[in-house]
Amino acid sequence: MKLEGIITPLITLLARDRLDMEGLEHLVEHMIAGCIHGLFALGSTGEGPNLSYRLRAELVQRLCQIVKGRVPILVSVTETAFEESVRMSKVAAEAGADTVVLATPY
Repeated sequence: MKLEGIITPLITLLARDRLDMEGLEHLVEHMIAGCIHGLFALGSTGEGPNLSYRLRAELVQRLCQIVKGRVPILVSVTETAFEESVRMSKVAAEAGADTVVLATPY
């Protein structure tokens, strides 16, 4: 896959301890309408490692459902344990993300 153009880091919209699904859909549709070339989930905005595994998985799954292949989805995997890196990578693959951006477990 060749990635090019504007790949936008996606903030994670929360409503207390759950994802703001309506807000997420609105944000994604707004960014796609603005002609971005890809979305980068859980990366470079800093909140990824601070979210529960459940919320991270739910975000990736819902994001893939909303995007429906219109732009590539990149998912950041920054875990402290190798096993968790593999698990989150599998979640991203099964959800339909296009690629993962991995940091070595630290």
